[in-house]
Amino acid sequence: MKGSFRLGQFSGINVFIHWTFLLLAGWLLLAFLKYGAEPAQLAWTVLFILAVCVCVLLHEAGHAIVASRFGIRARNIVLLPIGGIASIEKFPANPFQELMISLAGPVVNLLIALLIWAPATPHDSFRTLPGNFDVTPWQAFFYLLRIANLGLALFNLIPAFPMDGGRILRALLAFRLNYVRATTVAAITSKVIAVALIAGGILLLNPILAITGIFVIFSADSEEYYLRLRSLVQGIKLHEVLMYDFTSLQAEMTVQQAAGTLANNHNKYFILMDGELPIGAVNRLEIIKAIAEMRYTQPLRDLLKEELESLDGSQDVQDVLEKLARDEERIYPVMDQGRFAGIVTLDHIIEYLLLHRADSKDFGRLKSLVGLMH
Repeated sequence: MKGSFRLGQFSGINVFIHWTFLLLAGWLLLAFLKYGAEPAQLAWTVLFILAVCVCVLLHEAGHAIVASRFGIRARNIVLLPIGGIASIEKFPANPFQELMISLAGPVVNLLIALLIWAPATPHDSFRTLPGNFDVTPWQAFFYLLRIANLGLALFNLIPAFPMDGGRILRALLAFRLNYVRATTVAAITSKVIAVALIAGGILLLNPILAITGIFVIFSADSEEYYLRLRSLVQGIKLHEVLMYDFTSLQAEMTVQQAAGTLANNHNKYFILMDGELPIGAVNRLEIIKAIAEMRYTQPLRDLLKEELESLDGSQDVQDVLEKLARDEERIYPVMDQGRFAGIVTLDHIIEYLLLHRADSKDFGRLKSLVGLMH
């Protein structure tokens, strides 16, 4: 997701944090400073924010674990003010799978709240605030963390994308409707809720509510576009949508030799070749950075950040949409019977549909796909 920064990796899952999560943390700290918080209180606040981050991460890990039970691997987790998003490799095969995967996150938060119930409740009732009795800082910390986890669980059950509740609503609708129609209904519901959140944020002067509402609108549109695209590529194989007009660079070329190629085109990615076989894709910014740092003689092979991820031409386009959508501008080499056949991007698949299906009954749905192109 754009605007996100990588924190690290666990169990093969990359963890990112969105800048708006940092905005939320900064807003909380400023609020405490405004009311004259002491250094010790600020330290507890920072610790609490870190603990909430861990709880959000565990929430997303719950999604990932249940998805893996259905043979679906999670690749990325992005931490957001509204919780987080776990990017999975492929779409659940049926409504039951999506329902179970979506419920897993809120269930994890409820379990955390139950686990810390005793240390968070020394001798008070649930409604008693920590300030009304003699508690240690740790007891107050666990009390607030319990409230945070209950809040995360309930908030994520709101029936709006990208919250889990939006996917739960879609899954329940999909037991009776097809997925595209179910997504459309869930997206409309999401936008109604988004308008309410934005209005509430403006009236209450709460920027977090307004930002959340904007997130919901964009997420609802993305979900609807994606499911429409998924339905349109049904039955199409990767070898049918290959792109042959692309620029490749040899792995042993130096950064200086590649500079001339960059000057003549504006491609964001280049296929890196070792002879006639692709070994990966390199971002033009990595080459420009190497030039700026005067690493002129460095071979392009050294600029590869990850192992080759190629696709099989016999695969259904539907099966790789999640992979392509994670970075719309990235190019993937496609192999056909062990030979390099061409490349594919999300934009090219959309172009293919617009060019080859314009006279079909899906023309109305196809026109809306232009909004997905960059």
